[in-house]
Formats: sequence, C-alpha cells, structure tokens
Amino acid sequence: MSLDPLFDQTSNTFSSARDVPVVNPVGKPDPLMVASIRSHAGAGFFCEQLNWRMELFPRPWNILIAGCGAGHEAVAIQQQLRANVDAVDVEDFVGAELKEDSAVRFQVASVCELPFADGSFNAIFYHHVIEHVDRPAESLKELHRVLQPGGWLFIGTPNRHRLVSSIGAHQQSEWEATWSNKLGDNLRDWKDRLTGRFRNELGAHAGFSRLELDRLLEPHFAQRDWVTEDYLRFKYGEGRAKGLLPLVTHPAVNWFAAPAIYVFARKSQ
Repeated sequence: MSLDPLFDQTSNTFSSARDVPVVNPVGKPDPLMVASIRSHAGAGFFCEQLNWRMELFPRPWNILIAGCGAGHEAVAIQQQLRANVDAVDVEDFVGAELKEDSAVRFQVASVCELPFADGSFNAIFYHHVIEHVDRPAESLKELHRVLQPGGWLFIGTPNRHRLVSSIGAHQQSEWEATWSNKLGDNLRDWKDRLTGRFRNELGAHAGFSRLELDRLLEPHFAQRDWVTEDYLRFKYGEGRAKGLLPLVTHPAVNWFAAPAIYVFARKSQ
C-alpha cells in the first residue's frame, strides 16, 4: 500500500509535479523519515527532470548524492528512479535503520576527494551542499571527474542576493524548521551583510549569486541550464505562495526575490 494517496502504483508516478517521492522502505516505515522525505522538494524536482533529460541513457542509472546528510533524499531518489545510488558526506549522519532498510550505499567521504573511478555516475545530486564546502571550485572539479560524459550535475544553493532566508527550509539533522529558527537565520544574515561578513568562507550561510556559481561551473561544464524558476513553480505552484510566483519568478526581480538558485550542468560528450 502506498504511503501517499497521490501515488499511482500502476504507473509508478505521482499525480502532481509538486509531490515529492514518498518511498516504501523495506520493513515498517519510520513516520519521521516519511515526513522528512515529503518535505524534500529538491529530490522530487531532480527525479522529474532526470526522467526527460536522461531518457536515452540505459537504466538503471548510477547516481551520486554528494552531501547526503541524514540520507532521506538519497532513499527517495533511489526508490523513485530505481537507480543504483551512492551517497557520501563528511560525517555519518545516517541512522542504522535507514541504512539497513534501503538499497543506498552510504559512506563517509569528502566531495573534494571521492572514492570513485572516473565517469562512475550518470547524474549527481549536489543540493544545498556547496555553500558548506571549504573548496567549492575543487569540489566541482572532482564531481566533473566522476560524472559520465553527457551526464548531469544538479546544484541548489542559497541565493546570496536574497532578501529573506530559510522560509521554505525543511527539517534537517541538526536544525529544526521552526519559525523562530527561520527568523533567527534572517537576523544573522542581515547582521553579516551589514558588517561585511556575508560570505561562505567567513562562516555565513550565504550561498552564491548566479554569476558567482556560473563562474565556478564554467571551466568544467559548457552547458548550464538555469532552472530556478522551474524549481520554484514545482515547489510552490499549488501551495499558499502560488499567488506570489509571477512576482518571484519575474526576470526583473528574481535575482533577489528567489531564496535559492538551481542549475543543471552537463558534462560534454
């Protein structure tokens, strides 16, 4: 029986693009894990995009989750795409039950020094991780190395020019998605801006502007498809924020109205 009423078991798809993959793990599902997976719109968007971007790649695909955190996104992606999934992070945040019940291969590793051969993966999920990496340019070089020619790298990161932060953020392993925490994040962001410390390397959760991230990607990826507007429509298209989408996605204001930026970068054939 599906855990989500919108899941069509016959077609193995979801009835609305905004719905994130909800998995049926082996054994009894953990309600907290299911709730966490539902909140990860990035995993759902990644799966939807890959289904048409990689339709000519033979399945099962090999996918890397670069910076997997507690592992819920990795499990959702593996079960939705029926892919071979490896997931790494610099520390082990994944619970023993999730490791046992899923087909994902979890291990501790740095995105700057990956334990995989060249061209190991068809696609890489690098979602809200690069802003935490000490050597972001080096991480992109390493991810390019392990990506197969023609494969896709998906990146999401906070927009450094954003006006507000954390509004749509989900529960994380070491951060609760409460309104008090979100307000605190915004106050810290503006304090860092006003004191000239709104930079990742100075400890701020700043992210990158589109121009900054594009310059980091350019040496390795000739094709860069910016999908920020598509992602915002995917995540908020049917929610209470639906009415704000025309404003937030308008080219004249989305450079500061969008809370985060998203891009698919393709390795040359």
